[in-house]
Amino acid sequence: MPTRPLLFGLLLLVPLVGQAQMYKCVDERGVTHYTDKPRPDCKGGKVDIRPIPSLSGQTVPPSGDVATQDAEFKRRQIEGAQSQEREKAALDQRCARLRQEYDFLSYGGRISQTDAQGRRVYVDDATRVSRLAQVKDQLRVCP
Repeated sequence: MPTRPLLFGLLLLVPLVGQAQMYKCVDERGVTHYTDKPRPDCKGGKVDIRPIPSLSGQTVPPSGDVATQDAEFKRRQIEGAQSQEREKAALDQRCARLRQEYDFLSYGGRISQTDAQGRRVYVDDATRVSRLAQVKDQLRVCP
Protein backbone atom coordinates (compact mmCIF):
# COMPACT_ATOMS: atom_id res chain seq x y z
CA MET A 1 0.00 0.00 0.00
CA PRO A 2 1.95 3.03 -1.20
CA THR A 3 -0.82 5.44 -0.17
CA ARG A 4 -0.15 5.05 3.56
CA PRO A 5 3.33 6.57 3.50
CA LEU A 6 2.04 9.35 1.28
CA LEU A 7 -0.81 10.12 3.69
CA PHE A 8 1.59 9.99 6.62
CA GLY A 9 3.92 12.43 4.86
CA LEU A 10 1.04 14.80 4.14
CA LEU A 11 -0.05 14.59 7.76
CA LEU A 12 3.41 15.70 8.86
CA LEU A 13 3.19 18.72 6.55
CA VAL A 14 -0.05 19.92 8.10
CA PRO A 15 0.79 22.44 10.82
CA LEU A 16 -0.59 21.63 14.20
CA VAL A 17 -2.62 24.19 16.06
CA GLY A 18 -0.48 25.69 18.78
CA GLN A 19 -1.02 27.99 21.68
CA ALA A 20 0.54 31.37 20.92
CA GLN A 21 2.14 33.38 23.67
CA MET A 22 2.90 37.08 23.42
CA TYR A 23 5.35 39.10 25.49
CA LYS A 24 5.36 42.83 26.14
CA CYS A 25 8.76 44.48 26.16
CA VAL A 26 9.50 48.08 27.21
CA ASP A 27 13.02 49.12 26.24
CA GLU A 28 15.29 51.70 27.89
CA ARG A 29 13.74 54.55 25.84
CA GLY A 30 10.23 53.63 27.00
CA VAL A 31 9.12 52.22 23.63
CA THR A 32 6.78 49.25 23.91
CA HIS A 33 7.32 46.23 21.67
CA TYR A 34 5.33 43.02 21.41
CA THR A 35 7.08 39.80 20.50
CA ASP A 36 6.54 36.05 20.58
CA LYS A 37 9.80 35.43 22.49
CA PRO A 38 10.83 37.03 25.78
CA ARG A 39 13.87 39.30 25.61
CA PRO A 40 16.13 39.53 28.66
CA ASP A 41 16.98 43.22 28.19
CA CYS A 42 13.37 44.42 28.38
CA LYS A 43 10.89 45.04 31.14
CA GLY A 44 7.48 43.49 30.81
CA GLY A 45 6.00 40.06 30.81
CA LYS A 46 3.44 37.75 29.31
CA VAL A 47 0.42 39.32 27.61
CA ASP A 48 -3.02 37.76 27.79
CA ILE A 49 -4.25 37.51 24.18
CA ARG A 50 -7.51 35.71 24.77
CA PRO A 51 -10.59 37.15 23.06
CA ILE A 52 -12.49 39.84 24.92
CA PRO A 53 -15.70 38.43 26.42
CA SER A 54 -19.05 40.00 25.67
CA LEU A 55 -20.76 42.37 28.07
CA SER A 56 -22.54 39.46 29.70
CA GLY A 57 -19.17 37.89 30.50
CA GLN A 58 -19.89 34.74 28.55
CA THR A 59 -18.05 33.77 25.42
CA VAL A 60 -20.32 32.22 22.84
CA PRO A 61 -18.75 29.76 20.42
CA PRO A 62 -19.57 30.36 16.77
CA SER A 63 -22.77 28.64 15.84
CA GLY A 64 -23.23 26.54 12.72
CA ASP A 65 -20.70 25.39 10.24
CA VAL A 66 -18.69 27.49 7.84
CA ALA A 67 -20.92 26.66 4.87
CA THR A 68 -24.00 27.92 6.71
CA GLN A 69 -22.23 31.09 7.80
CA ASP A 70 -20.99 31.65 4.25
CA ALA A 71 -24.48 31.14 2.81
CA GLU A 72 -25.91 33.55 5.38
CA PHE A 73 -23.26 36.15 4.53
CA LYS A 74 -23.97 35.85 0.79
CA ARG A 75 -27.71 36.14 1.46
CA ARG A 76 -27.15 39.36 3.44
CA GLN A 77 -24.96 40.71 0.63
CA ILE A 78 -27.65 40.00 -1.97
CA GLU A 79 -30.35 41.55 0.22
CA GLY A 80 -28.19 44.63 0.74
CA ALA A 81 -27.57 44.98 -3.00
CA GLN A 82 -31.29 44.60 -3.73
CA SER A 83 -32.12 47.20 -1.08
CA GLN A 84 -29.62 49.63 -2.60
CA GLU A 85 -31.11 49.05 -6.06
CA ARG A 86 -34.62 49.77 -4.74
CA GLU A 87 -33.43 52.94 -3.00
CA LYS A 88 -31.65 54.10 -6.16
CA ALA A 89 -34.74 53.41 -8.29
CA ALA A 90 -36.93 55.36 -5.83
CA LEU A 91 -34.44 58.26 -5.84
CA ASP A 92 -34.31 58.27 -9.65
CA GLN A 93 -38.10 58.31 -9.83
CA ARG A 94 -38.35 61.14 -7.28
CA CYS A 95 -35.69 63.15 -9.10
CA ALA A 96 -37.49 62.70 -12.41
CA ARG A 97 -40.71 64.05 -10.85
CA LEU A 98 -38.83 66.99 -9.32
CA ARG A 99 -37.13 67.82 -12.63
CA GLN A 100 -40.49 67.70 -14.39
CA GLU A 101 -42.02 70.02 -11.78
CA TYR A 102 -39.00 72.35 -11.99
CA ASP A 103 -39.36 72.57 -15.78
CA PHE A 104 -43.10 73.20 -15.40
CA LEU A 105 -42.58 75.96 -12.84
CA SER A 106 -39.72 77.52 -14.85
CA TYR A 107 -41.84 77.73 -18.02
CA GLY A 108 -42.87 81.33 -17.50
CA GLY A 109 -46.53 81.11 -18.51
CA ARG A 110 -49.46 81.29 -16.13
CA ILE A 111 -49.97 78.19 -13.98
CA SER A 112 -53.41 77.13 -12.93
CA GLN A 113 -54.75 74.49 -10.58
CA THR A 114 -58.23 73.10 -10.10
CA ASP A 115 -59.80 73.62 -6.68
CA ALA A 116 -62.24 71.33 -4.86
CA GLN A 117 -65.27 72.82 -6.67
CA GLY A 118 -63.66 72.21 -10.07
CA ARG A 119 -62.86 75.86 -10.73
CA ARG A 120 -59.58 76.99 -12.26
CA VAL A 121 -57.39 78.94 -9.82
CA TYR A 122 -54.22 80.66 -11.00
CA VAL A 123 -51.04 80.38 -8.92
CA ASP A 124 -49.60 83.78 -7.99
CA ASP A 125 -45.95 84.61 -8.65
CA ALA A 126 -44.88 84.54 -4.97
CA THR A 127 -46.19 80.98 -4.53
CA ARG A 128 -44.56 79.94 -7.80
CA VAL A 129 -41.17 81.41 -6.83
CA SER A 130 -41.39 79.83 -3.37
CA ARG A 131 -42.21 76.38 -4.77
CA LEU A 132 -39.51 76.75 -7.43
CA ALA A 133 -36.94 77.43 -4.67
CA GLN A 134 -38.15 74.38 -2.73
CA VAL A 135 -37.89 72.12 -5.78
CA LYS A 136 -34.45 73.48 -6.64
CA ASP A 137 -33.31 72.79 -3.06
CA GLN A 138 -34.67 69.23 -3.22
CA LEU A 139 -32.93 68.63 -6.56
CA ARG A 140 -29.51 69.08 -4.91
CA VAL A 141 -29.53 65.46 -3.72
CA CYS A 142 -30.28 64.19 -7.21
CA PRO A 143 -27.46 62.73 -9.30
